[in-house]
Amino acid sequence: MPRLHPVPFIAVALVTALIWTRTATAADGRWSLCSAPLLAPMTDASGTASTDNGMINVSADEARVSGSPPVYEFSGDVRVQEGDQRVRGERLRYDTGVGDVQGDGGIRLRHPGVLISAERARYWLTSERGQFEGVSDYRIAAGHLQGSAERIIREGPTRSRYQGVTLSTCMPEQPFWTLSASSAEINRETRQGRARNAVLSIGRLPVFYTPYLQFPVGDERLTGLLAPTIGHSDSNGTTVSLPWYWNIAPNQDATITPTSYWKRGVLLDTEYRYLSDWVEGEISGSYLPSDDVYGDDRWAIDQTHELRLGRSVRGELRQQRTSDMAFNDDFGNDFNYRSAAFMESRAELSWADRGFLASIDAQTWQRVDDERRAPYARRPRVQLGYDPIEGVGPFQFDIASEWTDFYNDDATREQGVEYNIAPRVSMPVNELAYRFEPAVAFQHSGYDLTNPVGDDDSPSASVPIYTADARLFFERPDTLFQGVYQTLEPRILYRNVPDRDQDELPDFGSASTDGNFSRLFRATAFNNDHTEQASVGVTTRYVDDRTGREYLRASFGQTFFFHDSAEQDRSDYITELRLSLPRGFEIDADYRWDPENTRTNKLRTLLRWRGDRQAAVNLSLRRKKEDGITEQNQVTASLAVPVTPAWRAFAGTREDLEERQTLESFFGVEQSGCCHSVRFVVSEERLRDASPGQPSLDQEIMLELELKGLGGIGDRIRAFLDAEIDGYNPRR
Repeated sequence: MPRLHPVPFIAVALVTALIWTRTATAADGRWSLCSAPLLAPMTDASGTASTDNGMINVSADEARVSGSPPVYEFSGDVRVQEGDQRVRGERLRYDTGVGDVQGDGGIRLRHPGVLISAERARYWLTSERGQFEGVSDYRIAAGHLQGSAERIIREGPTRSRYQGVTLSTCMPEQPFWTLSASSAEINRETRQGRARNAVLSIGRLPVFYTPYLQFPVGDERLTGLLAPTIGHSDSNGTTVSLPWYWNIAPNQDATITPTSYWKRGVLLDTEYRYLSDWVEGEISGSYLPSDDVYGDDRWAIDQTHELRLGRSVRGELRQQRTSDMAFNDDFGNDFNYRSAAFMESRAELSWADRGFLASIDAQTWQRVDDERRAPYARRPRVQLGYDPIEGVGPFQFDIASEWTDFYNDDATREQGVEYNIAPRVSMPVNELAYRFEPAVAFQHSGYDLTNPVGDDDSPSASVPIYTADARLFFERPDTLFQGVYQTLEPRILYRNVPDRDQDELPDFGSASTDGNFSRLFRATAFNNDHTEQASVGVTTRYVDDRTGREYLRASFGQTFFFHDSAEQDRSDYITELRLSLPRGFEIDADYRWDPENTRTNKLRTLLRWRGDRQAAVNLSLRRKKEDGITEQNQVTASLAVPVTPAWRAFAGTREDLEERQTLESFFGVEQSGCCHSVRFVVSEERLRDASPGQPSLDQEIMLELELKGLGGIGDRIRAFLDAEIDGYNPRR
């Protein structure tokens, strides 16, 4: 298939969106594209007639009364009102003894949220039940349902049975889709509906039959089969999914989805979600026996659980595992998830109370990219600490300790146990215009190693750590913008760690080398590397003095090194910019410049725009160098923009500027009406490990038809766009 080139499409769609989103308007809500409300507001009746059952309002051209108890016969534009019920017809008979209204030649019932127009009817006003025949039009506001029926049996205020019925969420004059059934039940209290021997028609064309169908009346979740998904990709062929949803309880549900991949076999996906006062979580699992292409069983599991016991105990479990490194490429949808080099699994349990802290956690990694060396895993790590809120006089005291068993799958690499303990004393001075905190800590670090690099398998070091942190706060009303004040916040952090041969200790990669401005003033936990340095920076902000909204934050800083063993006398220049402009524009940028080698080591720029009618545009540039070697040089763009009130366009791409190739791209459109949405997306992904002679790009085509209030064909595109387009909000 031909290569995709979405970048020109993105530019055209963006210009179109900027024009249309300011000139075109549409109502909000799920039924915003309908031509009018399904039910018009109710109007009052006039006139009264007394019965033994109470007071009702009646108006008519003619009236007769006979018998005891009285039987009233009205004719000529008859209107009957009792409470919030309205009955209207040309000829109506009201029996005060039985309490029913009968009519033929056209009768209309109006009730809050309900309308029924029938040829004949018998209806009890007090119990709100009755039978309607030859129903030409009924409407139910809950669920936006309307249609016709041979007979409607109204069993009470919220429950009705239908025979020979049609139903749709479209407006009566524009039925994009219609469901015809031999019988149906609608319960407005439980917000559920059931239809038997149902035929779904698009326009006048029948497309689907089912002997039984359960559907929501509104947005309620119901157990049952969901609409199938149909798609096609180069690597998997045609795919057909038939999900089944299980509404286990108000706080639990599950979705079981068998998917037939014509080139591979049948994959079973299961998702279970639960929520309670003290624990919540989600478990997703996939299994494909004997993949016809891969030649073996395939599986994946992705689960997250969070525990909360009182105010002190917290727990978390996060697991990501697959049967093989290619699973995410073959079956994944998320660009970021597919491109990850390693998948992390971890478990943690912590306790905190009155300043005391204790936690235990474990971590493992699964390799996804053969070219990357796996990081060390923690199996396990135990942390203990004490950090009281109140100090002793002017002094603050805390102590932190940690014991970690570092493990790596490569048995030839250095690994083993690391333990640290670090008491710390500080004397903070906090005033409105400044903050100053000198501190001294003493850290002892020790190891019990396997495969040590040197001769010592139990090295250790004890070092003092001296720090002094000083900040100033200035602010003034801005002279250019009324109602805005500007701040100026200089800061300096001095850190001195004497040389005790600690630089010869093992490094298990726990410290991050991807510095940003905030990291200039935040040391990595238990970092005792020999240094004498001063980090200097300044931040300025423009803030709305009434709402507190931050329009701009700009920061600039650098670290200077004074000890003789330093590889350089100063760090990169580090800058940050956060800009929030009117009309939905935002800019987020980080920049690192190496003054020694006059080069950019890191650049991350993100431009966001959020417009009217759910418009979203994102553009980002990421560049990163390590020791002069380019590790990343990519541009990413994505958008979801309205072209007209009924049409939206989607597009996205990720380009590798270093290799001059497209890594991923997609484009698509959505056409929406009152009761339907049609989405079409074509995506393209560069395969991670393409075999010789195999195409390096895998293309997938997705088509989704959503029938609002009923379901649809396909449920992947909205999830796909939500993952790929920051700020995408599917129209419901």
